[in-house]
Amino acid sequence: MKYFGEHSKLAARALQCYLILIGCAARRETITYSMLSEKLGYTSPNHAAGVMGGHIGPIMFWCQQNNLPPLTSLVVRDDTGLPGEGLTASRDFPADQQKVFKFDWFSIFPPTMEELEVAARVGRAA
Repeated sequence: MKYFGEHSKLAARALQCYLILIGCAARRETITYSMLSEKLGYTSPNHAAGVMGGHIGPIMFWCQQNNLPPLTSLVVRDDTGLPGEGLTASRDFPADQQKVFKFDWFSIFPPTMEELEVAARVGRAA
């Protein structure tokens, strides 16, 4: 059996975040950066918004490149309740979140770590 904490690759952590986020989508709820950080097993508050962006960025790019609702719009700041700067292509967060809630995330295969790596590379290059 493998555990996510045993992998230092960003793509493994991005996949772990994807799984957490589709659970949030199914429950129609958002999650703060600090809550996501805790779910990933980080104990330091330094792993919140600034660092989590690197973990969920590949998901944002993968969703964009596959014409899927912006799953990362569910990750919000503790102080504002809004997604972090640069982590969504839209400024209509409530509409984005509703699209995410309505989409059947369990009907599609999750991205592989390789797909997330490629999505991040392509997305950052654009």
